[in-house]
Amino acid sequence: MKKIYRIAVLDDHALIPEAIRALLTGQEKYQYTQGFKSSEALIEYLNNDNFIDVLLLDIQLDGEDGIHLCENLHGKFSDITIIMLSSNTQSAIVMDALKKGAKGFLPKNIDDITLIEALDETLSGKTYIHKEISLIPTITKTSQFDYIPKLTRREREVLKLILEEMTTSEIALTLHISASTVESHRASLFSKTGSKNVVGLIKFTLEKGLLSA
Repeated sequence: MKKIYRIAVLDDHALIPEAIRALLTGQEKYQYTQGFKSSEALIEYLNNDNFIDVLLLDIQLDGEDGIHLCENLHGKFSDITIIMLSSNTQSAIVMDALKKGAKGFLPKNIDDITLIEALDETLSGKTYIHKEISLIPTITKTSQFDYIPKLTRREREVLKLILEEMTTSEIALTLHISASTVESHRASLFSKTGSKNVVGLIKFTLEKGLLSA
């Protein structure tokens, strides 16, 4: 008897799960199980002894960071193969998702052939990246849209530790500076990157390759 793989979708836009359901209609090997709008609903489902083989995960959920969620789900439910879904296919974001446990990355405008191909590849243990996604950063002329701010040596050090999820006090101890000095550098980083919070700062850093610039 052939194994039937159970496919679920986590996306806060109702049309996406329905689209995936339609793409899987008539497939003998793959079965659409359920769509979820939040991680809480998905985790509750899994904790009630329900099982899925593949999760198609939106990278930008309402109030949640899909890549961070991917990392958490990969740690708690390692048997689930996670494929990210996003119209944002910048190389830094794709690479970050793969580092956090994703086995594939797809744009949302896929057809049934591409979806099945991605499922076949990832379930066989391979990593699947859609053919239109390049992992080589695009080099363009400088503009307001690809502006990369110049950081001081100390700002780069603080930023690196922020990405390592250190608190202000931990950064201060590591760099042998005061907490107020750390906060000053943090404020400068927010200002230079146009970020409103740490999540935005991290996203900007990864998208722009700020620490490799």
